[in-house]
Amino acid sequence: MAKEHPKDNAQCKSDEHTKHLCYFVSYGYHINDEQDYKGLVEEPKFKCYFCGRTAHCAESLCKPMDL
Repeated sequence: MAKEHPKDNAQCKSDEHTKHLCYFVSYGYHINDEQDYKGLVEEPKFKCYFCGRTAHCAESLCKPMDL
């Protein structure tokens, strides 16, 4: 069972949460590494049920849904 993650989506129980966009954004990744972040969100195919963020890969979201 995954532990809660401070500063981000506590609803996500995935052990892979540190690879999700909401986790990245909570630590300023979208500002500190803007080009890499853009690569994760360009041409989105999925939307997170929890936060509404969109991403190219389902693995980048807590609870992905097809767009």
